[in-house]
Amino acid sequence: MEVKDKIMYHYHKLGIYDDKWQVGNEFVVNDSFNSFCGSIVDKFSTAIKYKNGLVPLEIIIDKYLDDIGIENVDLKTITNLLKDSRAIITNANMYNRELMLENYRKENNPNLPSRLHSIWLADKESLNFWKEQLEKRKKLVLYRVSVTGNLFKSSDSFIPDDELTAREMYEESSKYWNPVFSEEDLCKAEYLFQGKVKVLEKIDR
Repeated sequence: MEVKDKIMYHYHKLGIYDDKWQVGNEFVVNDSFNSFCGSIVDKFSTAIKYKNGLVPLEIIIDKYLDDIGIENVDLKTITNLLKDSRAIITNANMYNRELMLENYRKENNPNLPSRLHSIWLADKESLNFWKEQLEKRKKLVLYRVSVTGNLFKSSDSFIPDDELTAREMYEESSKYWNPVFSEEDLCKAEYLFQGKVKVLEKIDR
């Protein structure tokens, strides 16, 4: 929906667009803006740092399994490979999920703001939920903002689960882009926004 001078809240991750997030600043979020989800979709790869370059993880694992023999690999190396594998699996799940959400939006709700090119906002009712979700991330700052533009309301409840296939994620994306809210869903509400943002206040959380 189109809004004008609507008061909302945003958790900003330090290190990305810091120049914009200063009290009194105004800036525009449009299709050139790259969100966290946009970065995942743009940059996802199965390669990790190995010696002097990037090498696909499966090639490195094959080397240890076939050339060296896993029984000859030290515990530290195995632990690092497991950590790298876990990170890649996490990013692969996010990649599939965000790609399917975006494909569904483009094909069925193209006028809604994209998760890949929007900022996330919260209302007062959902702030406690997002504080609990994000409080372990110490590099976050909460701001009160005024927004004018295209605002879409959904809920964390409607995000497709990681264990689904890509096809199932696409089908489940309908719930996110066509939300029917229960009271619990509203407590987990999230907003996507594209348009003009004015940073009003930095809030201690």
